[in-house]
Amino acid sequence: MNKRIFFTICILIAFAFQQSKAQDSTRMSLQSAIENAIRYRVEIKIQQVNAANSFNEVSKANSKLLPQLTSDLDLRYNSQLQTNILPGTVFGQAGTPDKKVKFGTNYNTVAAINLVIPIYTPADQSDKQIAKIQAEYDGLNVLKTQEDIKEEVTVSYFNGLIAKEKVDLSKVNMDNTSAVYSVGQAQLEKGAITVYELDKSRIDFENARSTYVKDVNTYKLALTDLSYRIGTDSPKYIILSDDLSSLYNKYYDVIDKEFQLNRVELKMQSVQEQIYRQQILKQTKEYIPVVSFYGNYTAQNLNNNFSPFNSNTWYPYNYIGIKASIPLFDGLLKQRSKAGYRLQLESAQLTSEKLKKDYNQDVSAAKSALINDQQDLLNQKNNLKLASELYKVDSGRFNKGTIRGTDLAATYYTLQQTQTNYLNAIYTYLIDVVHYKKALGQL
Repeated sequence: MNKRIFFTICILIAFAFQQSKAQDSTRMSLQSAIENAIRYRVEIKIQQVNAANSFNEVSKANSKLLPQLTSDLDLRYNSQLQTNILPGTVFGQAGTPDKKVKFGTNYNTVAAINLVIPIYTPADQSDKQIAKIQAEYDGLNVLKTQEDIKEEVTVSYFNGLIAKEKVDLSKVNMDNTSAVYSVGQAQLEKGAITVYELDKSRIDFENARSTYVKDVNTYKLALTDLSYRIGTDSPKYIILSDDLSSLYNKYYDVIDKEFQLNRVELKMQSVQEQIYRQQILKQTKEYIPVVSFYGNYTAQNLNNNFSPFNSNTWYPYNYIGIKASIPLFDGLLKQRSKAGYRLQLESAQLTSEKLKKDYNQDVSAAKSALINDQQDLLNQKNNLKLASELYKVDSGRFNKGTIRGTDLAATYYTLQQTQTNYLNAIYTYLIDVVHYKKALGQL
């Protein structure tokens, strides 16, 4: 009775633990993992802030093309008026002594409003275009960061699936070796095998149990890594809802006979070239005069006593005009700046050419790898089916006592190695699919 109560309590505790674990768990597909990563990863948020700042620079460039209105207020007390010399000839004949006079009042208050309206500012127009292109570049950088994170999350998810499969297989292997060891104990009591043979069965069981524990820990680490790659406070337990078979079927036929690169890096490089072209154009425009309209309205208060509210002491004046600022010589700065941007443009063009060759090579290499992977995976799948059948046959023969445990152990090791080879083959294929899609720019 006590044993029954003990086992009942253990079952209830285990059930409660599983219920608690299920409540804290979340089923997660590969697609949902990628979506969470894009939503929560800080790296993407950083690039989004940078892109927003670039769009703000466009607004700043637009502001420079709008009318500028300023006001001035200058309150001055002349503690000592400036002395001026008037020539004596102003007051009489030649030889009349010069006179020292002081103009002005003790208090001089000026209130003014200034208006400047840009009419033609070619360099500012170029700044606006450069800001727009830079905003486009930073927007592409957001997409590039998203693609890099997609690759990270996908690989991490595949690692989790492989780790889960290894846990399931090692659990089966542990159960199989445990059954062999149990049968061996019974055979030893009957004198059908020796202690030496039983010890080998026990070692096989202990090794299988150790492998199972290691695979469980590896699986936990894989889920921890996936939680990190997602970039959010994930639940304590993640249940991977996708499986290797469905993903393999999904990505079985991904090779395109004719492909076109869609790499965001190439687009970014092209935009970078546009920035350099605009910089060259801007340096040329720097030689063009800047034309602007300006106006001013000023009211000046002149009095020996401080009386800003006396309307009789305020004297207004105003003016309007058009100004052309004509660059003459800047020490060849614009010319040398233009030469520098031309060199940067040439370097960017060469970089684009190299990137195209590199990415085409990446696609070819990934395509060849996928073809080899498919053949290897087919071979490993057939080997696993054959090894499983052999182990099933030898297990039956062992239970009937027609073969020894050492014979079954040899078949078991063959099956175990075949299982590992199969998992490695499907994992390699899926990873190479990721590399292939990334090389094409279709991740």
